[in-house]
Amino acid sequence: MSRAFVDEDSEVRLNRERLERERKLRDWLAIQEKKQVFLESDPKAEDMDQDLRERWLRETREDIERTRKLLEEFTLDDGEPSVARGGV
Repeated sequence: MSRAFVDEDSEVRLNRERLERERKLRDWLAIQEKKQVFLESDPKAEDMDQDLRERWLRETREDIERTRKLLEEFTLDDGEPSVARGGV
């Protein structure tokens, strides 16, 4: 097989892996944001141990911030929105 085909295949594979990683990060961010809303405002969260609730809120907020920064890096790496972000 020609080197050109091998290089193109590996580039396609790397792009697919990158998009999959981005999708997973976006899914994780959505889960963490739902968790944050629950911990902040759901009446059931008010019934739980408040020290634990505050710790989980702090950890969740930190994780949301880390995940957002990772997602920003995807934009900075290629300079334009990817298909996974709804870009054209």
